[in-house]
Amino acid sequence: MNIETAHLICYSPTRTTFTTIQHIANGMDVPTTQSLDLTLPPGASDAEISIKGGIAIIGVPVYAGRVAPMAAERLKALRGNNTPAIIVVVYGNRHYDQALYELKTLVEASGFVVVAGAALLGEHSFSTPEMPIAEGRPDESDKMAARDFGASVTEKLKHLSDLSALVPLKVPGAFPEGAYAGPRKIVPDWKASLCILCGLCAEHCPTGAITVGKTVTFDASRCTVCCACVKGCPKGAVAFNQPKIHNIAGVLHTNCKTRREPELFL
Repeated sequence: MNIETAHLICYSPTRTTFTTIQHIANGMDVPTTQSLDLTLPPGASDAEISIKGGIAIIGVPVYAGRVAPMAAERLKALRGNNTPAIIVVVYGNRHYDQALYELKTLVEASGFVVVAGAALLGEHSFSTPEMPIAEGRPDESDKMAARDFGASVTEKLKHLSDLSALVPLKVPGAFPEGAYAGPRKIVPDWKASLCILCGLCAEHCPTGAITVGKTVTFDASRCTVCCACVKGCPKGAVAFNQPKIHNIAGVLHTNCKTRREPELFL
């Protein structure tokens, strides 16, 4: 099988996951890449998205050991049409737990054929200069691993006449039971003295939880604590200072310092 097009499909509020799957695509050295960003709220005409031909590289961040809930919801709009897919979860050095298995299950249910998978590293969205968590990742070693992984997938597919000859991919974990248990319905603090009302926080919000007028307001029922607004604010006017988030960040900073390496499944 020769691959001419890579469809880069991601949910990536802080853009780390998108950068990661770009490196995989670079390693595959395909003639054409097409990006499909599931991060921002879909439009009225985006009820169903059909992917045909080429290969899909589907990346999501890990939240509390799960596929980010909003990513899982938006993946339901995809129709894979037996397109081969690489699945990628990106996590902040704790562990990806059931996320890769969960993503495989979701992607297969949408009609893709999973040919490879990876659990890769990125700086945690709760990371700060005072309490860094996987700071600076993906670093150059991670980027090289992603490119090499992409090249390995291309080589694997070269030896297949068609997908019917593919041995089903096995990844660790099981489909998680119960509802997502990560932090929800918490909104960031807004520092009016620093804010220039530029509106970037609202533009970056994946759920439309932010309204910018004479002040900035946050809808707790929509906020998923993804930190897109925090990372995207040019003035540092938005931050999660609540005790619950501060405590989680502190535990991760203290207990997750040992460097984890990419895990690849071919």
